[in-house]
Amino acid sequence: MIELTDISSFDGIFKIMISSFPESERRSEAGQRALFADGRYKVAVKRGGDGEIVAFIAYWQLDGVTFLEHFAVDGSLRGGGLGGAFLDELIAGLDLPIVLEVEPPETHIAARRIAFYERHGFIVNDYPYLQPPLGEGRAAQPLKVMSYGAALTEAQFERARASIYAAVYRADVEKYK
Repeated sequence: MIELTDISSFDGIFKIMISSFPESERRSEAGQRALFADGRYKVAVKRGGDGEIVAFIAYWQLDGVTFLEHFAVDGSLRGGGLGGAFLDELIAGLDLPIVLEVEPPETHIAARRIAFYERHGFIVNDYPYLQPPLGEGRAAQPLKVMSYGAALTEAQFERARASIYAAVYRADVEKYK
C-alpha cells in the first residue's frame, strides 16, 4: 500500500537521495526540505519491517501532468523487484499523463534505467529537453522525457514542459528550449 508522507520523514528520504543521486540531480538539503511546503509536491514511501524508509518516489501533481521527480530504492535492496512493484502501485493511483526525466542512453547505467522504465510502461519521447539547474552555479542538463502508456504529442510535451519548468524549476521555458 502506498504511504504518502510529510516533512517528518525527510531525514530517511534525504539519506537515500544522497546515496542515489549525484549533487547535480538534487537540491541542497534546505532546498529539498522546502518543497514539502508546496501542496503539489508529494512523496510516497515504502518502509522495511523495522519501519525505516527503504524506497521513495517524489512527484509533482501539476496542471495537466504528474511529474515523477525522484525515485530511489535503498542500495542494499536494489534488484529484488521492490522498486518495480512500488512504481507500478504508485502509477495505478495517479492521473495521466505521467512523465519523468532520464539521462540519454549514453552510458550502461542510463540505458539500464531507461529499460527499467520501459518494462513498466514508459516510452521515450524524442523531443529536445533541458533540465534547468537545480542549484546556483550548476548547468542545465540535456535529458529525455519518458511518458507512461503512450508517447506525448508535441503539444502535450510542450504543455508538460511548461508546467514542469514553472513549478518544479521555477524557470522560464523559453530560456531552456
